[in-house]
Amino acid sequence: MIPELETLEQILDDDLPLSIVRGFFDDGRRFRCAIAAMLDAGEVRLLTEDGAEVPCWRWREVLGEGANLQSSETTRLGITALGVKKVSGG
Repeated sequence: MIPELETLEQILDDDLPLSIVRGFFDDGRRFRCAIAAMLDAGEVRLLTEDGAEVPCWRWREVLGEGANLQSSETTRLGITALGVKKVSGG
């Protein structure tokens, strides 16, 4: 299964920390590019520890190669209606 689709399937039930989602991908570059593309497409949402949505101007900072481990532990990925539609094939 491709990691992007696996990511969407895994977050159907609940949001997951970025640190866990990162494990679905072979390398950090692919992870960053895929999540950025999914965010741009509106399939997923990037959420802070308290559930607030991370503004798009901060996505690059959060997903960046130098992003700190604590941020990836507390920042979560959630699915949107578009993401659910993609997973369900609708």
